[in-house]
Amino acid sequence: MTIAKKLALLVAVAASIAALPDSAARAAGSGSMSMPSVPVREQSPEEMAKTAYNAGVRQLRKAASYEEDAAKATKPEKQQKARDRAKSAYEKALEQFETAVEHSPAMHEAWNYIGFAQRHLGRYDSALSSYERALGLKPGFPEAVEYRGEAYLGLNRLEDARTAYMDLFGGSRELAAQLLTAMQSYVADRRKAPNGIDPQALETFAQWVDERATIAQQTASLDTGATNSSWR
Repeated sequence: MTIAKKLALLVAVAASIAALPDSAARAAGSGSMSMPSVPVREQSPEEMAKTAYNAGVRQLRKAASYEEDAAKATKPEKQQKARDRAKSAYEKALEQFETAVEHSPAMHEAWNYIGFAQRHLGRYDSALSSYERALGLKPGFPEAVEYRGEAYLGLNRLEDARTAYMDLFGGSRELAAQLLTAMQSYVADRRKAPNGIDPQALETFAQWVDERATIAQQTASLDTGATNSSWR
């Protein structure tokens, strides 16, 4: 092939490449092929709810770990730092669970954990509303009954807390025991700082708690091995 013919061929190839779209021209010029882009599949609302829910659970685990650090710390500044971290984790968990119910309003587990996070942030009235949402979606949900019982304690609603315990005692001994432990801690704390509770009402409640602890111990062999709960 003569030099003139080679030059003519190169000009023709260059002209054909120039006439292609930019992406095709780059591919032709580089000797590679351009692959069509694959569209990313969007998550369904249920999948997004599950993703947020799992993220919230991870934050609850962090909060529990920080609370353990606070309990073990011997210096006030370290205790406070751990408590602050726990609070931040509860707030992040709350955001994730709220996102979960935005995508899946019928997710009773997320509503339950919304209440759980709210309670640990001291928002007892809001927590009660969230537990009611969970129980409305799944009546008798044991974890929500137990958590609600602890929220009642935070509001000094002792009769409601007793009712929650009795409801659990008949069907979920493990969660009943968890609430009873919370009641014992409540009595000890209120004896140090009444926080608005009448002293006589507190002692009456304390006597009832002691009686229930005795009954629970006597009937331990009747435990049906009900639902486990990951959180306190």
